[in-house]
Amino acid sequence: MSVCASSTGKLEGRRIMVTRPAHQADNFCKLLAEAGATALRCPAMRIAAPADRASLERLVEQLDSFDFLMFNSPNAAHHGIAFIHAHRDIPGHLTLGAIGAKTAQAVAAWGYTVDVTPPVNFDSETFLQQPSVANMQGKRVAILRGQDGRMLLGETLRQRGALVEFIETYRRLPPTPAEAEQIRQALHQNLDAIAVTSSETLTNLINCLDSQGLERLSETLLVVGHPRIAAAAHNQDLKLLVTAADPSDNAMFATLCDHLHNDSNSDQP
Repeated sequence: MSVCASSTGKLEGRRIMVTRPAHQADNFCKLLAEAGATALRCPAMRIAAPADRASLERLVEQLDSFDFLMFNSPNAAHHGIAFIHAHRDIPGHLTLGAIGAKTAQAVAAWGYTVDVTPPVNFDSETFLQQPSVANMQGKRVAILRGQDGRMLLGETLRQRGALVEFIETYRRLPPTPAEAEQIRQALHQNLDAIAVTSSETLTNLINCLDSQGLERLSETLLVVGHPRIAAAAHNQDLKLLVTAADPSDNAMFATLCDHLHNDSNSDQP
């Protein structure tokens, strides 16, 4: 049974703020709509081309000398492979890694098979537990990621003997003034929950708000996609939250259904 078929009506009448970047929100909003919810699209992050494409250009020139290509996000996969394909294909000898299922799907959309991806959690810590990356001595690794991404994956692989290069494939930007105003207006409506899938999205969301908006935020359920985001929320004194198994659309949607549907039933005799 599909997620949608098993969840029809579970979110009837609920209003959910969706903070994913605009180009990544369609599937999640569709899931919400099919469950009876109203999705308020309020992107709290924008994705843009990197300010400097030098690392991408070097990657294309030296691609044959690498052993591993690792993709840190769906955006890294899409933008990185699009840039590579403008010049050449990815050589068949390369081992391809993806941080999680959505990233693996983004790689597969270009016709490639991912060799290494964690079955759960979808983060660097879990990726590093995979047997395929236990011994990296002498391996040349390109990690395709967003600007100023986490260093854990690269630093750990270096400790395991790999020669690591970070390839910046995109930038994460805060919402536009119009999008920030959209967020502020949405918080003054009767929201049942806000879905947040990255710590930077949460930071951007908070930065959009005045004191009144922050008070409304603290009174609204946050559904977050990783314990790191939950910790960031707690640091901002936001304690009305629940953490999904991972930041994928299905996991976030299932958590919303379980929490809000059960909450609505709790008042029944």
